[in-house]
Amino acid sequence: MAFFFVEATAMIPPKEFLRKIKPFSFLPEEQLAALTGSLDVAMYAAGKVVCAKDEVSPSVFLVFSGLVGLYDGDELVDLVSKGEIFGLLSAIHHSPSYYEARALEDTICYLIDAEAFEKVYRSHSAFASFFTTFIERRFRSFAQLAREQESLRDGATAVLVETVVSKSPVTCAPDQSVGEAVGIMDAHGVGSVVVTEGGRPLGILTNRDMRRVLLQGNRNSAVKDFMSAPVITVDRRASVLEAYTTLLRTGIDHLVVTDQDRVHGVITSKDVLAQLEPSSSILALYRKILKAVDLEELKSAFHAIRVAVSEMALKGSHFDQLSRMITSVYDTVVVRVIQRHIPQKDVQDFVWVHVGSSGRKEQIFTTDQDSAIICAAAGPCVNVTEDITRTLEQIGIPRCPADYMASNPRWHLSLDAWKEHFRRWFAEPIPDHVRYLTVFLDLRAVYGNGEMLAQLIEAIQESVTNQAVRFLAYDAALHEPPIGIFGIKHRDRDMDIKRYGLYPIANGVRVMIVANRMLRITNTRERIEALRDAGVMGKETAGDLLEAYAFLQDLRLRHQARAKKHGSPETNLIRPEHLDKMDLLVLKESLKVVASFQKNLKALYGVDRGL
Repeated sequence: MAFFFVEATAMIPPKEFLRKIKPFSFLPEEQLAALTGSLDVAMYAAGKVVCAKDEVSPSVFLVFSGLVGLYDGDELVDLVSKGEIFGLLSAIHHSPSYYEARALEDTICYLIDAEAFEKVYRSHSAFASFFTTFIERRFRSFAQLAREQESLRDGATAVLVETVVSKSPVTCAPDQSVGEAVGIMDAHGVGSVVVTEGGRPLGILTNRDMRRVLLQGNRNSAVKDFMSAPVITVDRRASVLEAYTTLLRTGIDHLVVTDQDRVHGVITSKDVLAQLEPSSSILALYRKILKAVDLEELKSAFHAIRVAVSEMALKGSHFDQLSRMITSVYDTVVVRVIQRHIPQKDVQDFVWVHVGSSGRKEQIFTTDQDSAIICAAAGPCVNVTEDITRTLEQIGIPRCPADYMASNPRWHLSLDAWKEHFRRWFAEPIPDHVRYLTVFLDLRAVYGNGEMLAQLIEAIQESVTNQAVRFLAYDAALHEPPIGIFGIKHRDRDMDIKRYGLYPIANGVRVMIVANRMLRITNTRERIEALRDAGVMGKETAGDLLEAYAFLQDLRLRHQARAKKHGSPETNLIRPEHLDKMDLLVLKESLKVVASFQKNLKALYGVDRGL
């Protein structure tokens, strides 16, 4: 093996170099010093063998500069660049190397003594976990490690509602008597009973309701005549902060927790407040939005919350947590503005819906107005919805550049007109109609008569055609990620993480949801879980997609938060070569998941050879 040693002090101090690289950055100072104390530095000319196949390596190699190729015979198996390691298995297991390592250009490596490395490896669990994952190439473990190391876990956003639910749900049927419901509550020692049908919540009766009904002498009456309905719910995977904002917005004390629309439990305002710091700045700002009496107060509070969310992103809070928070805030602002323009007496004549990323509860900083309206003949006129749009714009929520807004007469329609639109889009899947479907199939009611949306969704699911599903699948697989056999292509160029990572997953999952008539679920993560639970998607595929989607959203979130902090445009463009090694590794694995999903999607819907 042709190489020569140089003094480590002739380069950047090894400790400083290692400190910036995961997982060496996990190590305390003492263990980092133990590794650097046993370190040598070697330089290899292009074409020289660094470590021969079947040779036991005395060191773990860390590339400081240059490029190394790993060969199995004449086949190039992998590339190792700055900040990456090789020779690990051979060094710690004292076994022959699987591959020949060859310098592809002039290369400098740090050589970490195998014995010193193994000692640290055995004594530091996080450090060892990283390398165990690295060896086994388990994608979900990579992603989990990356997320764990980034997260500082703010309590209000990280604590999930399901952890607050302390008891199994106590339920009764709608035709049971009030007296029977009282007996059920007493037997279980609870302050409320959820009225259900087929496991789905119809309403709720609380102690306060019971006292009122019993005082009126209605003990033998059916609970359906006195229950509070429709019931206000929160998903079990929502953050406690989301539950808190729902309680504040609605003024209720009991919140029914659901799991895919089925009752999971009940939490109260007391349960939620016990998990939150009353002095939290986010909660204080949210209360300001609820109490705002003029436009300037709404604008000020909304802007302050967006700044706070950006800071939380920089501190490590995850996309899933923050997007739910922003969704709660965004919905509340929209509702406050609608209420300023439309009288309460008219609320049953329309439903205001969010579409696109807002419909999926997946918006953060660049939220714009993606909306539509379903209305009765006596519903609000276009002039009123234009006033609402203008007010939201003044608050700081920009108009949708593509004009997918309730103020646009094209998206301000009666229920029958919307049904006809979807029927035509599915029957004639031309490019424009496919584009409309990708936007308007993510429908979520925000304010008004939710039954109108429920009826529309039923009609949509009856309108689905196999031909349209094929076109949607083809569209979802159109933009293939820049990933090849040796990793990410063109790492020195900007990559649109939304176009090549997030969209293919969100759009592909939506295709499967449409094909399986499951459109009541709008959030991408919840859709994947529902497809998995229904046996439509394999557990392994679902797990990989969940981790890939979470990582890609987190990566974009941090990128945009940094841009926002420095006053730069909040774009979706990521430069892979600027990422640290852990993020680059997980990005590569995530894009592989996307590419595999697209390939399987095309095969599933028969578009692998085109339309």
